[in-house]
Amino acid sequence: MKSTIKHDAEQFELMIRVWRNKDDLTGAIDVITRDGQPENLLAVVRSLEDFDTWYCNGKTYTSYQHAFAAIGAAIDRVNPDHKPLNDRWVM
Repeated sequence: MKSTIKHDAEQFELMIRVWRNKDDLTGAIDVITRDGQPENLLAVVRSLEDFDTWYCNGKTYTSYQHAFAAIGAAIDRVNPDHKPLNDRWVM
């Protein structure tokens, strides 16, 4: 099965918001490498409509730390009150 990566910052933010509102963000975000370019990392979020489609914010990263920081920043923008991201995380 082959996945499609679409470079669309607006859809990236929208999908993070949608998954956040469903309280199911943990399985929808990832950092991946490009085929043939393992030095280029992409911060991605899965499409809700088509699980084989992922949206990227349009940027590449050279470290997992920076890619996950970009995901964290996007989550912070849609979750400014820092509410729990998943009901399994509530203590």
